[in-house]
Amino acid sequence: MKKSSIAAVLSTSLVLLGLNLFANQLQAEENPELMRSSIVKVAQPEFKLYAKQSFAWAKDYADISGELKKTEFSVQQLIDTGIKQALIAKGLQLQQNAKNSLLIQYHVSLESEMDDTALAINYGLAPGLRANSVASKKHPRGTLVVDFIDPQLKKVVWRGAVGVFTGVEHSDQARQQRVNVLLDELFSDIAAVH
Repeated sequence: MKKSSIAAVLSTSLVLLGLNLFANQLQAEENPELMRSSIVKVAQPEFKLYAKQSFAWAKDYADISGELKKTEFSVQQLIDTGIKQALIAKGLQLQQNAKNSLLIQYHVSLESEMDDTALAINYGLAPGLRANSVASKKHPRGTLVVDFIDPQLKKVVWRGAVGVFTGVEHSDQARQQRVNVLLDELFSDIAAVH
């Protein structure tokens, strides 16, 4: 194949990729409902975070549904990164082997695998995001449930869940940005005690 043919194919591919990304961005902008989220949180009365408190991943901390394991990108990496960034921004420190670290675990699934009723039965809460438009009905709904476990009490002391429409972003950077924003919102009312 000639260099000019390769350049033409590459140029056409880049233009098509750019148009596809632009179309997806326009779809989200024209349908702001696709960017909606629903958040619910519960906490035990004894739950307190302290400045510079350490956190760590619980054993087998990431429970990712079967369909989300089949994606072309790593759902676990997106969520791990988002949780770490959000908690570090709150003044916590990631220390995997510290004795009194607050333990973090999470579950993420699509509605087709675990609907709101199953979430309520298994986790005691469900974000209840509803589809109100034709555009939103074309996108699967997903839920992320995050638990904070007190290692001394050996129980969940804080739980939050966020429901979103999935498949809206089509680049790793856009997905990570959205996950980061959602986790900042999920942890918004958590403040470290000095």
